[in-house]
Amino acid sequence: MSLEPIGVFFILLGILALRRGPIFGVSVLIPCMIFGSSAALILAGTTIQPAHLLLGFTAASVLTRPGTWSVVTARLTFPREGFWFVATAAVGIVGAFILPRFFAGASYVAAIGATSDGGSAPILVPLSPTTGNLTQSVYFIGDIVCFLICYIVARTREGLEAVTNAVVAYCALNIFFAAVDLATFWTGTAFLLDFMRNTTYTMHDDTVVNGLKRINGSFTEAAAFASSSMWAGSFALRLWLGNIRPQLTFWLALINLLLVIFCTSTSGYVALPVVLAILYAESLLRLVRGGPLPRSVYAYLAFAPLLLAVIVAAVLLTPALAETIYGMIQDFVLNKGTSQSAAERGMWNQTALETFFATYGLGAGIGTVRASSFPLAVLANLGAIGALTYGIFILMVLFKPAIRPLDWATIQLRAALRIGCLVGLIMATISGTLIDLGLPFYMLAGIACATCDLDSGARKQTAEAIRPARAEVMG
Repeated sequence: MSLEPIGVFFILLGILALRRGPIFGVSVLIPCMIFGSSAALILAGTTIQPAHLLLGFTAASVLTRPGTWSVVTARLTFPREGFWFVATAAVGIVGAFILPRFFAGASYVAAIGATSDGGSAPILVPLSPTTGNLTQSVYFIGDIVCFLICYIVARTREGLEAVTNAVVAYCALNIFFAAVDLATFWTGTAFLLDFMRNTTYTMHDDTVVNGLKRINGSFTEAAAFASSSMWAGSFALRLWLGNIRPQLTFWLALINLLLVIFCTSTSGYVALPVVLAILYAESLLRLVRGGPLPRSVYAYLAFAPLLLAVIVAAVLLTPALAETIYGMIQDFVLNKGTSQSAAERGMWNQTALETFFATYGLGAGIGTVRASSFPLAVLANLGAIGALTYGIFILMVLFKPAIRPLDWATIQLRAALRIGCLVGLIMATISGTLIDLGLPFYMLAGIACATCDLDSGARKQTAEAIRPARAEVMG
């Protein structure tokens, strides 16, 4: 085991979380999810990231409080979201230790982690047990814990205020680390970030395409940064459309979404117009339904198409800019399908689908098969039963109605949280390799579910807690 210097800091932060209590613990856990290229611990070659390290301390702080387990038990009962989440984990984990052995050699797979014969991904190997069965099972249990503790803390007024501030802080930190990444690269001082870029994963922090540096921020590659920027920008944009802290959320949304464009990630280019269109359609639906709407909704409906037209005109009237953008479109969209990376990922998807049928729809267990699309990864690893339980969990997170009437502010916050989850799902569908959607997804899901089940005191005071600018809502 290797304890990294940055890990010492996060251990001290975890101890402080134990002393300060659950709200403080979750409040520091959420922003620390930004450290995607950092290793707090390296255990037998496996990277333990700061967020996962803090998750243990925060879980201990939350779950040892009196009365907590009654809330957890209620959340895990049928037919609540937690029940389907735990059912998914049970199917996958039991399968991880049985199915790779039972169906050994039934198909060739892009394995996760080292295989029993010493091979490693992304080379195709016969289906067999891998180290990924253990590590991915542990990560998935961590996802459940993250979902539960965020849900528990966000059910109170103080907790909801704290976690909302923490998510907003994450959005701001994403911009900060992008700026630091660019500044250190162009000044030749990238070595200053070595203390936090210490993961065992391969780093892609010095790639330049068409004169643009591929922005990594605090992550190992541009695709991971694009995913972070997409959900952070979409979350902030939906808050702005709900008139929640509009002066702050407007700039957080604008800068994060612009970073998606400049980080040159194909998945970001595909997801960005889809998400903006979804938010535009939702705004239109809110307008058609009538009732009071914030000025930001009218501004988005009026100026989004106009802004798009201005951008297109500017590109067409500037030959040098048009040539640069066309080159990027060729590299990352038009020619992407013929690249070696695309061929490799296509092979992963093909073998994942073959594994699903080779295992008669049972799947190969968590951590056995790597794919290049979240739905195929779920089918290959969890099978039809696991895909069903996982699908029900995700649908309930995205669409379950509140059990009691909610105030304006809570409705807008819940919509922003669900948009963040939807963006994570879209990005994973485009290029996700695992069934794990990442801690931010389950954090947002836990808070979103909490807004549906706020206790009576929290419901009365939520508007004050997240401070919406109600004065600007127009009839």
